Amino acid sequence: MYDYSPSAIQSGNLQQFWWCGLGHNPNRPSEQSDSIQYASIDLSTNEISGPLTVLGETPGNWDSMYVCNPKVIGGTFTNPLGDGQTYTYAMYYVGTAAAGIINSIGVAFSNDGIHWKKYPKPVILATTQTSYGVAQPAPYNSDHKAGIWLFYEDANALPFTQHVEATSSDGIHFTIAGKLTTNGLPPDASWGDMAYDSAAGYWYAVYNAPFRPSSMTGGIAERGQPGITLYRIQSASLLTGASPWQQLKTFDTNLTGNEANFIAGFLRDPYGNVNVGPYPTLQIFPSISNPPPSWNASPAAAGGSAGTDHWDIGKVEWVPGSPLIPLNRYFNKKVYEVTTGWVDPNGGFKLESMLGHLYESPQQGASLAFYGCKEDDSDYFMSLDSACEGKFVLGLDGYGYAQTQTGLSLVPLYSCYTGQDHFVSQDLNCEGQGAGTLLGFALQ
Repeated sequence: MYDYSPSAIQSGNLQQFWWCGLGHNPNRPSEQSDSIQYASIDLSTNEISGPLTVLGETPGNWDSMYVCNPKVIGGTFTNPLGDGQTYTYAMYYVGTAAAGIINSIGVAFSNDGIHWKKYPKPVILATTQTSYGVAQPAPYNSDHKAGIWLFYEDANALPFTQHVEATSSDGIHFTIAGKLTTNGLPPDASWGDMAYDSAAGYWYAVYNAPFRPSSMTGGIAERGQPGITLYRIQSASLLTGASPWQQLKTFDTNLTGNEANFIAGFLRDPYGNVNVGPYPTLQIFPSISNPPPSWNASPAAAGGSAGTDHWDIGKVEWVPGSPLIPLNRYFNKKVYEVTTGWVDPNGGFKLESMLGHLYESPQQGASLAFYGCKEDDSDYFMSLDSACEGKFVLGLDGYGYAQTQTGLSLVPLYSCYTGQDHFVSQDLNCEGQGAGTLLGFALQ
């Protein structure tokens, strides 16, 4: 079993979810393959409905081999299928009749989110006949009727290099409006979702981190990326890049413990706004690998834990105005672990000290990134190298300073070594273990 690539909508107390999972194709009940799953929860009663399979491949059609990556939007869609019916939901999804190439984006319509009727042709055609195609649609309803802005990835050849905006007045016939700016983003970043903050005028997007190389994971090629990063950009700059994307927070193995954290979906209102639920806190549902590997898992065991049979849907939040995170040092009588994030609850770790605070994103002049790393099975260490000097990357701890700053109360962070494992200390002499190596400075 596997579950990933979620879409989430909240209306009042009802949260509805659609995602890609393994299920029996409604059009071919004997076939078990990629399909769109559905579930809902009433937040007032905690009553859960589902999961159930609601969409699958159509034999002989353009989406006969693969159906996935659903994103659902509400609206008023009048007679889109020529059947005289008006629909309240549209689902944009990825499909293909080939194996891993020529992906196009289609749409289906519904009045309850469960029973769907497909438009027979793709609404965004693949731009290639030899490689991946288009994927990861993210719809926004501009007029609460059928005025859909559809954002999606276009990959003429991997890796993903561009994101496109297309607009429509009926939810079916789209015109390209332009390419989204990459100003402020890492190169070749793929995403999971995009949504609008109608109160503040920001677009938010969650981009995937690069895959770990198999040299870090015992030769195993991981199937899910290790992390996602939340960005936002002013609405007027989305296509022009006049102001850059602003990095806000990273959710990765270091923070969550899950080996894979990828292809996330925002909790949105029916029209694609984040102004719902716990707003201004943003609720995000990443695809994850579950359960997390143990604290002393080998690189190969950790890499294997991210396989498709471990894929699940998780939940994380970004809280505006809370940029500082504590950097804690733990010890389990065998090894130290220094992190701003997850510690294996079964590892016997006890909190020894709080070494300082780091920012969750570059700000206030703090631009020095600290990364959590691991060598072999259990030697945790901190590095300034995003690739962890070729060892196993856990992820981002946060941002501090390379030098002392006038007017700020900072503490030094030294990398230390006991002869068996690494730790971090505020003491130059590593608490009697010998001279340490200065990494940088954290807020006290």
